Amino acid sequence: MNSPAPAAVYVEDDFMSILVDMLPFFLLVMFIPPVYNMVFLIVKEKESKTRESMRMMGLKDTPYWLSWFLFFTTINTVITTLAWIVLLFNVINYSQPFWWWFFFWLYGECVFGQIVFTQSLFTRSKFSGLFATLIFFGASLVNLTVQAESTGYYPKLAASLLPQVAMCQIATVIAEYESTGVGVRWQNLR
Repeated sequence: MNSPAPAAVYVEDDFMSILVDMLPFFLLVMFIPPVYNMVFLIVKEKESKTRESMRMMGLKDTPYWLSWFLFFTTINTVITTLAWIVLLFNVINYSQPFWWWFFFWLYGECVFGQIVFTQSLFTRSKFSGLFATLIFFGASLVNLTVQAESTGYYPKLAASLLPQVAMCQIATVIAEYESTGVGVRWQNLR
């Protein structure tokens, strides 16, 4: 009598199947307030010529941008840790939780680079935060064109230069690993 070959248990979680589509959206929404606030504050500082005043007193560009970077990194770490703690309850079941936190945190740091680029497009602070938020959210719509299976490797790679597209692609993969019961572990990343 023949018996079937032993295989790992197949797990499919319906909630996690929904999370595959919703996780990128939640990550996007999570960073909208910091994007709005940071762009508004940097452009307002540019508008009031505070940076030029500090430059006349001898401030170089490196400490100026390093202070903004540390300010955003602090905000990013708090937001990332809070979101990670929420996901620890009944969402992250199979993965090593550190990888989820690390992914969220790296995405937040990429958002800072986009903030610095976006603020350079504005000279008035009145609508800068609003338009920066629209640009931030609108860049995620590029992912809709990249998601098609007919899209080649190089267009996906080029579109992934936008942090939102890269985040959507990676969040989908992470959620799929979690929904099948495999999870993201160091062994999977090699």
